[in-house]
Amino acid sequence: MGQTTDGSSGSPTQGQPDLDSRFFPEVAAIVLLLSATSGIVDAVAYQRFGVFVANQTGNLVVVAVDFIDGQSVLSAGLSLVALVSFVIGVFAAMWLRVALLRRGSHARTRVLLLSLEVALIAIVAVSVLLAGETATGYLAIPLLSISQAVQAVVIMRIVGIAVQTVVINTALVQSATWWFGGRRRASVVAFSTPVGYLVGATIGAYLTRWPSPTALTSALITASASMLVARHIRSRGALIE
Repeated sequence: MGQTTDGSSGSPTQGQPDLDSRFFPEVAAIVLLLSATSGIVDAVAYQRFGVFVANQTGNLVVVAVDFIDGQSVLSAGLSLVALVSFVIGVFAAMWLRVALLRRGSHARTRVLLLSLEVALIAIVAVSVLLAGETATGYLAIPLLSISQAVQAVVIMRIVGIAVQTVVINTALVQSATWWFGGRRRASVVAFSTPVGYLVGATIGAYLTRWPSPTALTSALITASASMLVARHIRSRGALIE
């Protein structure tokens, strides 16, 4: 959601200023990179384990269908693990975000949370490399789900616009609303979420031809790159919350 004219959270309204053109390319890049990270890890989790770690709507469907049809208990179990882990991760990440903001700046909080996301993905990559996919399934899924929960709360707003890098439906509604409200640059940034997710999912699906750590390494690269871009535009005066 965007800010209303009184600064509160709500639907964007006609006549609001568009995204500052000075930061437009970098903001779009941050959203693309973070969304690509989600796409990559979702592709890996789906290809290897048949579940999602960012797209929790898909997990709800898997759990419901498997329960009704009596399909694979393993698939439903992993989907439920992913869903519960994401929910716990969101609340834990938001608690950590609030706690860190009480003691430091937005910049420091963002770096620490993104570092946590990268660390969780790295732990999974190393675990899969050392122990194999089958042995680490019930470790990989919750850790990757928590990593995406952290990403969901790591950046809430960039230079006055709300940011969604995990939830595609919300981003599409934002994009359409802002486009017809005259906020074209903000609309493009919101649309960067599904584009980035698709690009990331394509990369992840392609790289799963090799061992899982290969694709997960690309997720580490995109997440780390987003951190560097965020740091760059903050040094130029952009407000990132």
